[in-house]
Amino acid sequence: MSTWTTAQIDVIREVGYKGVQAVHDAILERYGVEHSLHAIESQASRVSASLKVRTECPSCHAVGVRINRQSGLCRRCTIQEHVDEEQAFNDVLEAEAAGCDDGPEIDELERKWAQLRQKNSRLMRKHNLKGKRERL
Repeated sequence: MSTWTTAQIDVIREVGYKGVQAVHDAILERYGVEHSLHAIESQASRVSASLKVRTECPSCHAVGVRINRQSGLCRRCTIQEHVDEEQAFNDVLEAEAAGCDDGPEIDELERKWAQLRQKNSRLMRKHNLKGKRERL
């Protein structure tokens, strides 16, 4: 029988929500000390620490929350995931809308078009050449 250290008791409080076996494995891994499962239960009772297994959200690590069956996350993380997805879709839509109707690319193309029309008009007048409509 080995004595309990304060660090081992802290492990009971820290990992207790995962259950007795998780506490046993954590103490063995961290300190190389093996306590029986019954000894861990007794010590947890003495220090008023719960060993009840409670769920943990894999994303935010909140303990004791209900996990959504489809997403595998807590309600907050599930809703945050939906918000992020909609925001990404909104960004795509805004980029497409801006690319179609306005934006710096469109302005640059319009300037280039006007510049070429003016250049062609000057060339036609200077050399008495036919325009687009007259060539068809």
